[in-house]
Amino acid sequence: MDSNFSEEKLMKIEAQAAVREISFAVEFVEISTKLPNTDERAYMNIRTKEGTKFCVELTVQGYRIVGSQFDNTDDTTDVSDSIFYETIYALLDQHSPKYRLTFGETLAGKLQCLQQVQGNEETTEVQ
Repeated sequence: MDSNFSEEKLMKIEAQAAVREISFAVEFVEISTKLPNTDERAYMNIRTKEGTKFCVELTVQGYRIVGSQFDNTDDTTDVSDSIFYETIYALLDQHSPKYRLTFGETLAGKLQCLQQVQGNEETTEVQ
């Protein structure tokens, strides 16, 4: 890999992907423009469908909630007590029942569409 392709870019790319992937199932999500995104971490602001706000930190250790307001890391957050999640989905699954519901409904809808397409293809082949 090119040495100019820094971890910062990798963290930012992963954070951007997470924003795109969860936007359908949360009320609001963005990469923080006020907190420093470095080669070791990126920050995201998330508001769940329940209206709960989080500032989420992404590091090589995973995703963790570091604040209860946008662009704010609570000084009271003890790193040793923080729960790191391997994926943004796991974090939201734990903290947002409406995320879990929306995710399930969206998945079921996509599976139903796929089933209808396959059924139409089978019908066309029989004729």
